[in-house]
Amino acid sequence: MLMTLVDDLAVVALVCLIFGIGAYLSKKSSSSESFFNANHALPWSLCVGTLMASWYNGAGIMGTVGYVCTMGFAAFFLWSIGCHAVRFPLALWVAPRISVKAKGTIPELLRLNYGKFTSIMGAVVLVITCLSISEIACIGYIGEAGWNADKVLAAVIVVGISIALTCLSGLMGVAITDMIFFAMMVCCVCAVFPQMFFEVGGIHGFHAALDTVDPAMMTPLGGIPVPQAIILILLCINIYKDPTFYQRFAAAKSPKTEKRAMLTCFSIFMSFDLVIMMTGIVIRVLDPSLSSQPEVEYIRQVLMHLPVGVRGVFIVGVAGAIISTLDSYYLCGGEIIANDIIYMLRGDKRLSDRNSILVTRISAVVFGIIGLATAFRFERVYDAFLFIASLSMTLLFVPMIAALMYDGRKTNVAGLASMIVGAASWIFFGYFLPIDIDGYVIDPVLIGLPLSLIAFVIGNRFGVDLTEKRKEDLLAKGTPAEELVKEDRTLSEEYKKEIRIEWIGMDGALVLLYILLGCFYGYGIINQVEWIIGYGAPVIAMGIVIGVFAKYLTEVASVMNGKNR
Repeated sequence: MLMTLVDDLAVVALVCLIFGIGAYLSKKSSSSESFFNANHALPWSLCVGTLMASWYNGAGIMGTVGYVCTMGFAAFFLWSIGCHAVRFPLALWVAPRISVKAKGTIPELLRLNYGKFTSIMGAVVLVITCLSISEIACIGYIGEAGWNADKVLAAVIVVGISIALTCLSGLMGVAITDMIFFAMMVCCVCAVFPQMFFEVGGIHGFHAALDTVDPAMMTPLGGIPVPQAIILILLCINIYKDPTFYQRFAAAKSPKTEKRAMLTCFSIFMSFDLVIMMTGIVIRVLDPSLSSQPEVEYIRQVLMHLPVGVRGVFIVGVAGAIISTLDSYYLCGGEIIANDIIYMLRGDKRLSDRNSILVTRISAVVFGIIGLATAFRFERVYDAFLFIASLSMTLLFVPMIAALMYDGRKTNVAGLASMIVGAASWIFFGYFLPIDIDGYVIDPVLIGLPLSLIAFVIGNRFGVDLTEKRKEDLLAKGTPAEELVKEDRTLSEEYKKEIRIEWIGMDGALVLLYILLGCFYGYGIINQVEWIIGYGAPVIAMGIVIGVFAKYLTEVASVMNGKNR
C-alpha cells in the first residue's frame, strides 16, 4: 500500500476544507439562479479553473494514459493537436453566443428553435450523458492503486462526496473548488514527470524499449488506425454539446470572459496533454507487454515518485478532478430534470426555487446509484466515455450547432427529423449492421452524423420557423424596438462588441501562443530534444496554472461574498 498515515491525514484535511467551502456557500445558494448559474458572475480565473477541471477528469487523465500506451507519439500529433484545433471555433464563435442564445440549458435552446417534443428528446439524452459513468470507473482505479482497496467501495465513497458537494452549494461551490482540485493535480503530476521521464532514458529510452515491440508507436502518425483517429477527433467536438460547458459559459460575467477563458485553456490543454501522454509511454516502457492495467500502474508510478504527504495532495487532486466532473454533471442533469423536463411535462409551469433545488438534489442521488451500477461494465475507462459521447453527439450535434450558429430558417421539423434519424442510424449501425473496415469496427457516429445533417436539411423545407414566428408575434403586438433588442440581444451593439474577435489583441495573442507551443513541442518530439519534453512542457503547464491560481486568489473572496457582479 503506497498511501501512509500522513497521506491519509492530508486527504482528510483537504476534503474537510472543500466541505467547509461548500457549507459556507450553501448559505448563499438559496435561489435557483445562484444555485444553478452562480448569478452569472464567474470571473475569468474561475471560468478557466472550472473548464479545465471539467475537461481533465478521470477519462481525460487515466483514460488518456490507457490509450497512449498503444498509440505512442501519434496520440499527441493526431489526437491532442487535432482535438484542440477543432475546438477553436467553440471559443471564438460559439461560446460568446451561448450566454445570449442559450440563457440556461441546452433543452431550453432546443425548445426555442424546434419545439417541445424535440426539447424533451434532447433532455433525456443529456440526462443519460450526465450519469458520467467513465468517471466512476476511474475512481475505482485510484482506490485500487493507492490503498489496494476494492474499486467499488472506493467509487461509492467518492460518489457520495460528489453528491454531497452538489447538494450543498450549487455551481458557485463547484467552480471555486474546481480550481483548487485542478491546481493540486497539475502541480503534482508536472513535478514528478521529469524524474519519471529521464529514469527510463527519455525519448532515446522510448525508442530502445519499444522499437522492437511496437515500432509504430515511435512515429508521429503511425500509432493510431485512421478510422480511430477520425473518431477520436470527431468525438472531441462532442464538447460543442456538453451541457456542463454550456452551464459554465452561461454563468460567466460576459461573453468576452468565457471566450478568453477557453482560449487560455488551450495552451494548458496542450502542455498538460504532452505530460500525460509521455507518462503513458513511460508506463508502456516499464511494462512493454501491458501485463497490468495501465490506469492503475499510472497512479502507482506517480505515488512512488512523490514524497510522503504530497501523495495525499495528488490523490485529492486527481480524485478532485473526477469529483468536479461528477458534481458538475449531477448538478446539470438535475437542473435539466427540474427546470426543463418537469417544467414541460407540467404544461410550462415552473417549480418553486425550493422544489427545483430539491429535485436536483434527489436527481444527484439517483445519478450516483445508476452510475455505480454500470461503471465497471467497460474494459477501459475511455470506452465508457466514447459510448456515451457517440450516442449523444449523433443525436444532438447538428440541431444544436444550427441553433447557435445559423441565424437563417430553422423549423421544428428539421430539429425533430435530425434527432430521430441520428438515433435510428446510431442504433442500426451500432447493433444491427456494424461496418467493419480491415478488422476495425466503424463507430456509428461516423455514419449517423452525416445522415442527421441530411435529415436536418430536408426537414428544414417543412414545418414552422419558431424563432421568426416569435418575432412576428412581438411585432404584431406593437412591441417597441428597444424591447425587441432585449428579447434578442444579438441585435444590440453591446453584444456585437462583446463577441468581436480581437485578432490584434488578447484573442490573437492567446491563439498565437497555442500555435507556438504546438510547434515547440512537435519539434522536441521529432528531433528528440529531451529538455523540451522533460522540462519545458511541465514547467510551462505548471507556470500557467500557478498564474491563473494567483489571479483566482485575488478574485475568490469577492466572488464568495457576492461582490463580483
